[in-house]
Amino acid sequence: MIRLPSVLAAALLLTLSIQSAPDPALIPPVMREWMAAEKGMGSIKVSFHQTRTTPALKEPATASGRFWRMTDGRFRLELGSPATTILVFDKETVRLKESAEAPWQTLKPDDSRVRMWMKFLSGREMDPESLTNNFTLKVTQQEKSYITVAMIPRPLLIKKYLRQLDMQIEPGGRRLLGFRVVQGDGSTLLLNFGPPEKLSGDLTPLFQPQ
Repeated sequence: MIRLPSVLAAALLLTLSIQSAPDPALIPPVMREWMAAEKGMGSIKVSFHQTRTTPALKEPATASGRFWRMTDGRFRLELGSPATTILVFDKETVRLKESAEAPWQTLKPDDSRVRMWMKFLSGREMDPESLTNNFTLKVTQQEKSYITVAMIPRPLLIKKYLRQLDMQIEPGGRRLLGFRVVQGDGSTLLLNFGPPEKLSGDLTPLFQPQ
């Protein structure tokens, strides 16, 4: 099963229904700049490093991964190096391979194992403007090379499971450097992202089971 709760939690919360139009002034400038930059990013490949801590683990658990995201909604996600878990969406079919030896599975887009990745990577139902309805946003750290924006959930039900999200953004909103989730039980998961690589050419093989 794919377990990346930081991205999954963010994707879930960003898709909550909007009750009223948010005040853009409540979103820190660096986050508004990052949102604008994301819209013009195009098709990209991004590598990331994951670090997970839980009360049950004596040492942090780490893993590497990468994803390809197309402007038309297609994506490919790989976890492990070499990849042991692969998720592919070609705009019509979702396919998952959960280990190197496991067969490919065809899933429905709303399957619990992939639902939030579908929202996050395909862009389905993503509405960044709903941020201010669901989070209190504030800059908690400002350095020369990055700015940290804390996202504190507003709804009580969310707070039970999610304590805080932190986004580490390059000044000017050029790119997202890191993303951290602090869950209700004190567990944390940190994703550190490499620079996005713009894609071109025939990318069809990426979205076929291999």
